[in-house]
Amino acid sequence: MHSSPKNNKHNRLLRKLGRNENYQLAMYVLDQYRGTSVSCRFVLPRALASQDSRLKLVNTVQAAIANTVLQNPVLQVAILDASSRRPAWIQLESIDLTQHVEWQFLDHSVDFESASQETTVSQLDATYPELEKRPGWKIFILCQLETDTLEILFTWNHPHADGMSGKIFMECLFRHLNTKRSDDIQQGLDTVIRLPESTPRLPPPLEVLTKLPIGPQFALKTVWELYRPQIFSGSLSQANWAPIRLSPYKTQFRVFTVDNATLAKVLTACRERKTTLTSLFHGLILVSLASHLQESTAPAFESITAVDLRRFLSPNPSYPWIQPKRTMGNYVTITGHVFGTNILKQIRSKISPKTADTELPADLMDEVWSTALAVRKDIQHKLEHGLQDDIVGLMGIVGDWLAQMRDMAHKPRQHSWFVSNLGMIDGNPDMNEGLSSSKDEAWFIRRAQFGISAETTSAALMISPMTVTGGQLCVGGSWQDCLFDVSLGESVMADLKRWLVQIGTQ
Repeated sequence: MHSSPKNNKHNRLLRKLGRNENYQLAMYVLDQYRGTSVSCRFVLPRALASQDSRLKLVNTVQAAIANTVLQNPVLQVAILDASSRRPAWIQLESIDLTQHVEWQFLDHSVDFESASQETTVSQLDATYPELEKRPGWKIFILCQLETDTLEILFTWNHPHADGMSGKIFMECLFRHLNTKRSDDIQQGLDTVIRLPESTPRLPPPLEVLTKLPIGPQFALKTVWELYRPQIFSGSLSQANWAPIRLSPYKTQFRVFTVDNATLAKVLTACRERKTTLTSLFHGLILVSLASHLQESTAPAFESITAVDLRRFLSPNPSYPWIQPKRTMGNYVTITGHVFGTNILKQIRSKISPKTADTELPADLMDEVWSTALAVRKDIQHKLEHGLQDDIVGLMGIVGDWLAQMRDMAHKPRQHSWFVSNLGMIDGNPDMNEGLSSSKDEAWFIRRAQFGISAETTSAALMISPMTVTGGQLCVGGSWQDCLFDVSLGESVMADLKRWLVQIGTQ
């Protein structure tokens, strides 16, 4: 076994953090946010699904993790001077997997689903010690050999990577799990990964990789929203029903699933109405919150959607190795949606006491679809304009993100909810990529889940869908424990599931 890694401040300085990375780090340092997670539940190959194969299983998974780390530079670096105005990425010599990977073997009598969700919550709220000595990521592995089930939960600090990167990590890990190597056993026994001495090809920040053109109108509007005096901050659509509270910090996380047959019908319904599942979530959440909150408390709403910018990244001759769709990094932005008082009055006029805990009547379902179509148009507008007038292009005007986020904590909360949809991950191994030669030897993904910790200065409610090919849709929902009564969050989640099933069975 290798000796412990010797990482210190003398490790090589790579580059300063980019704009989005600085913003994400400031939230973490100020304890306004903790972590993001993607988990995949695997069907074990027959040869590894027995007590006798336990050591071989551990070594196989550890080797796949090591190879995934070596393939993704953002997993190999630490952050120097995290609490300063100019933090930087530094190169490490090695990574001790005992500090990043934890296993738990469950007895057959343990309810796997309950254990999984308890682990997700604890990992989402976990912190990352010694930022200057260790990368900001953790892996928790739950295994129940009697049921041929193994779940890998990857949780990370957002300065390293965005939500889509969690999916990219799992796709990379999946390929390595399904790739036969003669040295896997020995590599799995090594708990310390010796990193290459050469400079890692750390993906550049978005503003270095591509141009982010900004028009004067967008610039003035954004600067005004950032720096306007408190007296001018009032808006009927801001989330005054859930004022910012910095502490106590604790994430409430709930998840529900929708079976694949129902999901397929929901997606068909979306296509027929020229909208998407992401947009549909906005419509459902709007009607749900309108039914649970009084008009005097929430006369209007604002929400946001995460948008992956990798689709806009063209080849850059300075970084020829960058493959955007396979590159972990921070290449995400947001686009906003406003639901004014008129639409809320219209929706609330159709809500009756009978709406609670029931299917939606036809007139309210029409409002859901109308809202979904409007949101889809917002998102389409963003996609058509690409990197033009993107918020990341203006983040450079902030010289001190710690000061900016401290100030943000004293402003009204703007957004009521946030939808970040990672879409679908392929759970079947590609036998044409030189992977395992037979299905008996292959790993399969049967379930995928996306989770986001509470963000004290961002949206009050985080909704995070993800699915696997041919499998269930998993929908995560998270919020800060002290923000509102748990029953409200649980009611919204129950509404979403009930109404999705309604759409999928009509």
